[in-house]
Amino acid sequence: MKKFLHKHGTVIALTLAGFFHLVSHLGTQFERYQICFAPSERAIPGCEKDIDLVVLKQLYDLSLYGEGNGSEFKREWIDIIKKSTVVRNIPASNPDIPKYSLAVLGLIIYARYNQGLKASALQNNYSSELEAFKTEVYENWVHGFNERKVIFKKQEFQAEKEIAEEINKLRGEGQLKHLQEILKRSNAIDEAKFDLALSEIAAKKSEFSKLKAENLRDAAKADKESQKLLGMKNSDQEPEGATSTKLELDEQYRWIYQLLKLPFRVLSGEQGSGKSTLERLMIRLLKDDGYHVIIVNPETNPSVWGGVQVLNNAPEMNIFFESFPVTIQERKQQTIDMGIDEDDYLDYLKDKSGLEGKVAIFLMESNTYEVHGVDPDHWANFLKQSLTNIRKWGFTVCLTAHSDNQTAVSSKLSGFSKNIDAAPRVECIPATNNDGEAVSSGKAWLKMKGVNDKEPVEVSLYNYPKTKKF
Repeated sequence: MKKFLHKHGTVIALTLAGFFHLVSHLGTQFERYQICFAPSERAIPGCEKDIDLVVLKQLYDLSLYGEGNGSEFKREWIDIIKKSTVVRNIPASNPDIPKYSLAVLGLIIYARYNQGLKASALQNNYSSELEAFKTEVYENWVHGFNERKVIFKKQEFQAEKEIAEEINKLRGEGQLKHLQEILKRSNAIDEAKFDLALSEIAAKKSEFSKLKAENLRDAAKADKESQKLLGMKNSDQEPEGATSTKLELDEQYRWIYQLLKLPFRVLSGEQGSGKSTLERLMIRLLKDDGYHVIIVNPETNPSVWGGVQVLNNAPEMNIFFESFPVTIQERKQQTIDMGIDEDDYLDYLKDKSGLEGKVAIFLMESNTYEVHGVDPDHWANFLKQSLTNIRKWGFTVCLTAHSDNQTAVSSKLSGFSKNIDAAPRVECIPATNNDGEAVSSGKAWLKMKGVNDKEPVEVSLYNYPKTKKF
């Protein structure tokens, strides 16, 4: 019911208004218009035959010109009426039909006018909603596009970043492998260069040792010739009272001859027990037998010695110790070159002198060598070579030791200390004087089986003069 009244309320109200107006004006004369339909020029003046409608003049004028012609829609409607109708005055009357007709015309005009307003309003509403909808859709699309664009850009940037990281990673791994390969090659080259350098250094050292040995031999030759020319003057002259004849030992001292025929021997005992006296006797006997004597002692004064070669500084000692194994190999090669048996090599050396002949080496104060700067490796290698059968090559070595602890002699004798312990030795027996000092007793233990000899022989020591001129 509400919907019906809302939809048709205006028409009902106008109808009721027209009805009451008709009743209230019964018998009243109204000026009227005759409205004829004339869509074209065929309309006949007077248009009696084409009368469509008779309306009240007052209502017609009000509907067309009242309230300033109203809206744009109303003015367009009036123009249409004027163009399509012919209006003429007719005598005033009060019939029911014209009254009724006027009410109907008013209703039609209002209904069309109201319909136009509603249509215009609806159109405007639809247009507004359409524009609003278009705007909303467009803005949403643009906003969504922008959001999607931002997301896409982020995804694209992230993808590019990940790709770049993978490329850099692969590139880095490739560079790392390349660098590792270069490093390997470089290390291999460096190792080859290092090995080559070592071999060159070894060759140069060997050559230097040979040259040094040759120089030493040349010096010995020159020294020998000088001795002949100068008639054993100055430091090389014989000690006072010495004769040109060889020293002959009595029976009780003949054990010393046996000891001198050994390639290696050890003298031990406390300070003052007689070691130095026995050393001087051995030097004299070896000199008489044609040996070139070398004293190795970093704590002695060379000027107090005569008739011997003294090495008392580390550089000279290092050169001698390093070149000694080379000299042994050279002498072995000589037997091959000359085609003689090695057992006959001592006969070959009878005519040789100095370093080219037979050589006796006395190692004095040996526990101090490394302290004075002697190379431990050269020193140990010399000792190891001395423990072989070097006598047949014309060498003999005597080591003076203050104790049986061989590590005091050399720090590099690992595995060889037993060889030194097993070497023949003379252990001087000390005595004590009135001041409580150790002095020689004139006796010694001869241990031909080394330090652990269970059957040592007590021997007498020869009282050789305290001179160092030979």
